[in-house]
Amino acid sequence: MKLPLNCEADYHQNFLSELESNELYSHLISDFNLTDENFFKSQNGELIKLDFGKMMFLDEDIYTKNLLPSEHWGSTAIWSEPMSRLKKKVELLTSQKFEVCVCIFYPDGNSGVDFHSDYIAFGDTNFIPSISLGEERKFVLREKSSRDEYAINLANGSMIIMGEKCQELYEHSLPIDPKYKNGRVNLTFRKHGVK
Repeated sequence: MKLPLNCEADYHQNFLSELESNELYSHLISDFNLTDENFFKSQNGELIKLDFGKMMFLDEDIYTKNLLPSEHWGSTAIWSEPMSRLKKKVELLTSQKFEVCVCIFYPDGNSGVDFHSDYIAFGDTNFIPSISLGEERKFVLREKSSRDEYAINLANGSMIIMGEKCQELYEHSLPIDPKYKNGRVNLTFRKHGVK
């Protein structure tokens, strides 16, 4: 479903089946300790505690060359078999290649993220697929110029694709809302390097 925005943005509500979604959620939580407290070191050396779990899956060459060091980017691993299958599925649908997946665990509705754009940190951000697992959560896109907001509930197993002009013209947010009682994992597929 194309979203009614002034950029390229699409929503695929049933990208993964409920079974696929639940199995992947369990795999990430139990096999990668995604619920553990996370710390990272800022560029000035300050240790910062996150209120959510975070890790990244990387292509083998990025991992072995330590191009995204864990002290700055959080825990890293080479793609697990289930994550590798998911990566292939995302790449098949989008006709794009991705070298990195950022995994963030939000324990409940008391954890979220304020409005921001995904600017280039380690690669091009013109095309970002983002998959939701676990609790359905409200996701808001806000146009930078008009401040108009568009909200959508991201279902378990859904994928939103933020495409051309999305990061340039919009900010997005996962608002804090205590009514959400269960955990959610967000999987954001990213490119590495400037092409």
